[in-house]
Amino acid sequence: MAMELGRLISLSTNPSQLAGGTNNSLPLPPFHLPCDVRTAMSALSIEPNIIRSICCPKCLSKYSLDTLPQVCLRRETPRARPCGEELWTTRSTRGGPRRVPRRLYSTQDFESWLEFFLSQPGIEDAIDKSYTHKRSPHVMHSIFDSPAWQSLGNFSTTPGNLTFSYYIDWFNPFTNKIAGKSVSCGAILMSCLNLPYELQHLPQNTFFAGITPPPEEPTMTTITAVSDPIIDRLKPMWDGRLIKTYRYPRGIHKRAAVLARIGDLLAMRKAMGFAGVTSHHFCSFCKLLYAERADIDHENWDERTGQEVLEAALEWKQASTKKRRKEIFKEHGVRWSSLHALPYGDPVRHTVLGVMHNWLEGVLQHHARVLWGIGIVASKFDKAAIDDSKAGPTSAFTTPHPLNSLMDIDIETDILEEEVEILFQESRQYLDTPSHISRVRSEASILLVNGFGGDSDHEDIDFRPDSDSDSGGESEDSSDGDEIDADNSWEAGCVFTAEELSRIHACLSETVIPSWVERPPLNLGQKSHGKLKADQWFVLFSILLPLTLPEIWQPSSNDHHKVLFENFYNLVTCTNIVCAYSVTQESADAYLDHYIKYRQSSQVLFPNITPRPNHHYAMHNADLMKFWGPLIRLSEFSGERHNGGLQRIKTNSHICG
Repeated sequence: MAMELGRLISLSTNPSQLAGGTNNSLPLPPFHLPCDVRTAMSALSIEPNIIRSICCPKCLSKYSLDTLPQVCLRRETPRARPCGEELWTTRSTRGGPRRVPRRLYSTQDFESWLEFFLSQPGIEDAIDKSYTHKRSPHVMHSIFDSPAWQSLGNFSTTPGNLTFSYYIDWFNPFTNKIAGKSVSCGAILMSCLNLPYELQHLPQNTFFAGITPPPEEPTMTTITAVSDPIIDRLKPMWDGRLIKTYRYPRGIHKRAAVLARIGDLLAMRKAMGFAGVTSHHFCSFCKLLYAERADIDHENWDERTGQEVLEAALEWKQASTKKRRKEIFKEHGVRWSSLHALPYGDPVRHTVLGVMHNWLEGVLQHHARVLWGIGIVASKFDKAAIDDSKAGPTSAFTTPHPLNSLMDIDIETDILEEEVEILFQESRQYLDTPSHISRVRSEASILLVNGFGGDSDHEDIDFRPDSDSDSGGESEDSSDGDEIDADNSWEAGCVFTAEELSRIHACLSETVIPSWVERPPLNLGQKSHGKLKADQWFVLFSILLPLTLPEIWQPSSNDHHKVLFENFYNLVTCTNIVCAYSVTQESADAYLDHYIKYRQSSQVLFPNITPRPNHHYAMHNADLMKFWGPLIRLSEFSGERHNGGLQRIKTNSHICG
């Protein structure tokens, strides 16, 4: 853009250049720079090339305006009934009522974005460093040092080729704190892995491929309708296209491929066609069954292979009936994914387990909230705990309740709980205090209390109205992939006494940490601070708690305290390794050794707490570190930041238009 603008200015000040010579005797028409910004942007081709299409509001099938029928004619299988959803609606306009399509879907053209991306001065120089990078023989500092970088043959190391990550996740454009506005948009993003890490995720270097149509996120089967247009434009890039760049304005042959597929557990299972986190085949890396998730004998696990997954997915796609698809899914736990259409890649090895959701917001949060019993709010089922809540500030550390374990399900229980809390405080102010706080009990909580929780023998339970028609009732519950332990998660109380909790609060308040490190809330455990963010869990377990808990547990003569301390030590060691910015084969093995010890001691300390899927997934982190290098560099943090930016865009409450 700067080059073109400079050329226009030069031509306007020296019009003889337009004739290609220096003879000023011939009159030339005056040259004027555009005064309107829209005219200038159009002349300089600054606007992205957005491809807009019409999609069915129900199944998200794509249509063109020229061939748009009255109702959707898509069939899920050749022998299934047509969708039948209305595709047209009537809207009021200045010219009167007008018939318009109900839902639009927009994607960005990859080739035009690639030309914009490579036209930035200095980008090609930064990318060239990845081709000349010399791998470290022992320590992996980035993906350039990892076996994953070599897993596409010599593609990633060949000058001119570009390797990308593929990220997908959903967010509420009305933010998560506005009651009554439950809307979901999904961002599909790609970042160039050839760039240095500090440049990879800048907005100008990120390809915003598309945003899934609101108000609901796609189901397990309809997600292919929104990802197919994106993948269809990526497939030709494996063979290459002529792309104009800063160095080569006339164009140069460029190839591009997707290597790392990144997202939280639920998003990646949809994007990659794997079964849900509470399915019978719940793991995308091995064939361990959901009922066997407590097994830590990893050497005897049967690992999945990419070829097996592709064959099962293709068989599912070619099935002519829904019944046959259900049978294939029940046997393999695999569906067809748009990403399977790429002529390269491995659906197992090239799927990244997001350390943000799996470890920080998964294992660490579970350890603090469920195992230690910190921050579980009292309920009407625990009268004694409510009486304690009137006594002092440590009331938040009470016995857990099954309903509170629902916080991770995609049901707005947090918002409803806050509203009930406000009403309760107002009633106390006006001397109209009830005997207890009546907690919100949804249909989901009633089902869970009656035995349909994490330990049930049911294949899957789905509380959503838009459940997948052939999913067998898959539960799409939480972003961190943890199901609810309805039968035993609330039996254990808080492991800390009031005095020990006060020492922890003092540590949170008085410890000196760098100003750029976000300190966890000083009233940790009380409901007023809300849910902790992933980086706060990391700071808590890697900096603050290691300063306090050794002083509490190590000098104690209580054998139970010694086991608690050993359990905590192994957890912190694993945290420091899995979140490190460098990895070795030895550190990955050390992680697995400490994590197995952590799970063994957890079974002894908390025998009534059933391991969650996240605990099994974390067993694969050692192999993932050996393959990808530092997992923190491939985490979901950058994608979540982009989602936050998209979430802050003003839409005037017309997000579904």
